[in-house]
Amino acid sequence: MNPLMNAPDTPDTGNPKPLKLFGLCLLLITILAGGMRLYNLSEYSFWEDELYTVRSASSQGNWQLSKQFGFIPTTLGLWADGVELSEITWDNVDQWQALGVRPFGARIGSCLIGILTIPLLGLAGRRLLGDRATLIAALLLTVSPWHLFWSQAARFYTLQFLFYNLALIWYLRTCRERSNKLAVLAGLALLLAYLSQPPALLISLVLAADVILCLIRRDPIRLRPIGWIAGIAAVVICIGLHLYDSAHSAGDWEAWGKLQGHSWKVLAASTVFRNGPVIVTLAVLSAIGLARTQTRLTLYLIAGATLPVIALMALSFTKQYGYVHERYSFIVHYAWLALAALGLAAAWDAGSKQRYGAALAGATTAAIVVSMLWTDLAYYTHGHGNRRRWNEAFAYVAQHQKPGEDVATLSSQSTPIARYYLQTSDVMPYADFPTSPEKLDALTKPTWLVLPAVSATRGEMFPWLNDRADLKRYYDLRILQPFASIRVYYHAPQNTPHTTDQ
Repeated sequence: MNPLMNAPDTPDTGNPKPLKLFGLCLLLITILAGGMRLYNLSEYSFWEDELYTVRSASSQGNWQLSKQFGFIPTTLGLWADGVELSEITWDNVDQWQALGVRPFGARIGSCLIGILTIPLLGLAGRRLLGDRATLIAALLLTVSPWHLFWSQAARFYTLQFLFYNLALIWYLRTCRERSNKLAVLAGLALLLAYLSQPPALLISLVLAADVILCLIRRDPIRLRPIGWIAGIAAVVICIGLHLYDSAHSAGDWEAWGKLQGHSWKVLAASTVFRNGPVIVTLAVLSAIGLARTQTRLTLYLIAGATLPVIALMALSFTKQYGYVHERYSFIVHYAWLALAALGLAAAWDAGSKQRYGAALAGATTAAIVVSMLWTDLAYYTHGHGNRRRWNEAFAYVAQHQKPGEDVATLSSQSTPIARYYLQTSDVMPYADFPTSPEKLDALTKPTWLVLPAVSATRGEMFPWLNDRADLKRYYDLRILQPFASIRVYYHAPQNTPHTTDQ
């Protein structure tokens, strides 16, 4: 039985099950996590943000203080893969393939962090959640499509996720166990989470909510002086770093603020979609069922699952911090899984006491895991890693492009994805991409047009192209994300022969 189900919010000093059995189960789950995250790591196309990470990782020291730590896994991965980082610049993206930049080296750092997250959060959360709930949470995180995606991406989100949730766990354990060591670890983890990606500072809302709710409920906070000092100091340092970066890199912050982010509606919907409708439903029902017996833990996880998202929704209305993205809410994923795991552990414990036995008791957990694995199967196969298939699109263009023909790509302003895969800098500037029929008619040379089929915020991109250019290829993803598909058009001005497939 979960030792916290009928216990007050006090330290769980006992070991409900032998440590060796717990460790063996956690090891097996970690091995599964490793296999799932290493599988097909090199197969999926780069997406442009990963190329931005490569650029930043190869030029450490030139970025904001609050960004540099997050690039370290990619830096080490590229270095271990034999890339001479000093040769990688933003001006020679067309040479990156020849210089050894490839998906494996760029992603292996994030991948290893994603794998290590499973046992580290499992060991940290054991005394908070109990053995069974901890192992279920570890298993859910292992098969989570959201965590799988970021573990296979050359970005800093798995690093942020790890330290953010270590801070989340260690804080409440600090209160329960009144441990100065855990207090220092929680403060350090909070700082490292912020240095991985600044939105991690939203954890301060969760910690403040716990303190306020304890005061309202007249429940002792149980935080020693060193705990207050470590927590407040970590938050103050993060705020200081933010103010420093804002002053010394004002241009970057202004540029980010002008980007088109997600609306509050998208953020709200993605909370359900990314965490998984089944997990969200189970977590809500678990919170209702656990609220009376594990009040502080339940309220704490509810705050952890919702408050950062609510804050991001509020920031989407501001001008200075108007750019927010649904991926920023990835940090709350563990809180949702932990709530679901607590409910599954309680159901398992209740079922195992009946005459139906352990097999039926674990049926609900098995059903949830299998449903998530089914989604993972789609991710590995016709989902193509949930990434736009730029690599295939540009391979087709490279095969059929003739001398004198242009290539226009609708991506970011520097068009790095086209330069990387075509291995040439001879790509039409972003500003010259024909975004209207008039601009298309003004082209004087045969041109290949490579663009996302649908925008998440604007719908189908330039439907008039279907009548004015030849649709050569459509690289779609068979998932609930059609805007990730790529179209390849060919446009030949009048009196210019059209190319044909070879």
